[in-house]
Amino acid sequence: MSIIETVRRKCRDCYKCLRACPVKAIKVERGPQPYEVHASVHEDFCVNCGTCIRECPQKAKRPRVDTDKVREMLRRGDRVAASLAPSFAALIDRPLRLVTALRKAGFSTVQETALGAEMVSRAHMRLLEESQVPYIGSACPAVVSLIERHYPEAIRFLAPLVSPAIAHGRYLKRSIPGVKVVFIGPCVAKKEEIDDPEVRGAVDVALTFDETLAWLREEGIRLEDCRDGELDGPFPSRARLFPADGGLLRSTVDCGLLSKAYLSVSGMSASIEMIRHFLSSQDVPRLVELLACPGGCIAGPSASPERDLYERRRLLIEYERSAPESPGAGPEFYESLLSPEELRRSYRNLKVPLAKPSEKQIKEILERTGKYSPQDELNCGSCGYSSCREKAIAVFNGMADPEMCIPYMRQRAESMANVVVGATPDGVIVTTPDGTVVDLNAAAERMLGKKKKEVLGTSISAHMDASLFEESARTMATSRGEMSLNGLVIDGQVVYVPDQKLLVGLFMDITEERRQTEKRKRVAEEAIERAKKVIEEQMEVAQKIAGLLGETTAETKISLTALMNVIKEEMPSSGSSKGGSGGSPAQ
Repeated sequence: MSIIETVRRKCRDCYKCLRACPVKAIKVERGPQPYEVHASVHEDFCVNCGTCIRECPQKAKRPRVDTDKVREMLRRGDRVAASLAPSFAALIDRPLRLVTALRKAGFSTVQETALGAEMVSRAHMRLLEESQVPYIGSACPAVVSLIERHYPEAIRFLAPLVSPAIAHGRYLKRSIPGVKVVFIGPCVAKKEEIDDPEVRGAVDVALTFDETLAWLREEGIRLEDCRDGELDGPFPSRARLFPADGGLLRSTVDCGLLSKAYLSVSGMSASIEMIRHFLSSQDVPRLVELLACPGGCIAGPSASPERDLYERRRLLIEYERSAPESPGAGPEFYESLLSPEELRRSYRNLKVPLAKPSEKQIKEILERTGKYSPQDELNCGSCGYSSCREKAIAVFNGMADPEMCIPYMRQRAESMANVVVGATPDGVIVTTPDGTVVDLNAAAERMLGKKKKEVLGTSISAHMDASLFEESARTMATSRGEMSLNGLVIDGQVVYVPDQKLLVGLFMDITEERRQTEKRKRVAEEAIERAKKVIEEQMEVAQKIAGLLGETTAETKISLTALMNVIKEEMPSSGSSKGGSGGSPAQ
């Protein structure tokens, strides 16, 4: 599992972890949604210094939580010893209450890791006495990882000695058979160090102060309810100052601040600079104490955030002056606790080189973000890389996304906005609440009949009816209405933008629409008139037809009646007809 985990739902793609990471061990990759990217720790390059944990504003980076391992040890009934880092003295008010809390949680032994620091100090002193080789102190596991992963050519300068935590763990294992050792301190890198094949087995679990305090709360153990506890001996001496920068030197050679032969350097950037100096120069100190955290371990990623560095340092010094010591414990006593072989270790080259793209490939990657010439390479560092070319190499290796370039994305966003606003057929006019014009588009220029340079910085009332702007400024709301402007009919609305304290007017030319509406109205009215006329004419024809039909029917009736009468008159009577047929001859 990764030592430093990323909580994806909290990661907001701000790249602050990448900008802060001294070794660029942050991998930025695309998520499943469009424009979704996430920054995670790449284990091959990470030195677990914890910078990203400190710097992430969303708390999306966190160290792995290992308290379940300790719970399981206690549940099984194992004898468990706590190795308490010396920076605990600057962690809380009345720090010895933490000792009582740990005993309540089930720890059978609580000793100070500074006891191991006493052993390591003596071992460093022996190295300086036996050899004239310049050394880089090996007490900080993040510095050791920095050299192994990024500057393996400097391994020859690393003091071949274990850290105080490993020394103390080995001492506890030797003095308490079968004990399980849990280191508790401010350091995230300790979680990786204890699994290093060179030192594995000395410490079983490494917890940070934060996860330890959270675990105690879960167990219902309140520090404010605990009395000051007593640590188990043997006790350390000057090595209790180990967590402050200069602590190793004070415990080893007790040199002055301006010694040429001995130097204390804290912070990753300064440590990297010193490593490079060792690699490039013959004039180097005899012993350099390198600490990854600026100010030392008391400024570690899990140190007390409520106190500033000066306050933590003061509390550490006060504790060192008042803490108990083992009677008669001198340098020889601490040197006897472990054999020289138990304090020795070696290192490995763990560097994973990045693939080197060709000049053509770098150019193609740069062109994807609008960088076609060296002048386009701003090297602003906003992406987290020191130069555009360095970022292009990271993109080639899958460590970065091309669109991480903030100036390019801003230019692209502004360009797209300008294209949309410039291309819209509607007029856009932006003013301040007092009516001063600050911007307008080409469509607005056509409506006003004026060039942009003539309008900018002047009052909108000098160019058009400003009533909508005035109403919106007064009500801080959207206003709507129609107006006439240079012979045009304009449908307008003005929107108040509170964040920028600006008024944005949107104006649509509806002159043609109005003309077409009037034309349709006239056509409809003419059609209605024609329809009325046709109806009237049809009614007149119908009436005439009805009248003619009535006259014709009457005349027909008269004619038919007359015809019937004629026929009747010409028809012979029935008596004449009978006699004629019987007695007269045919004619």
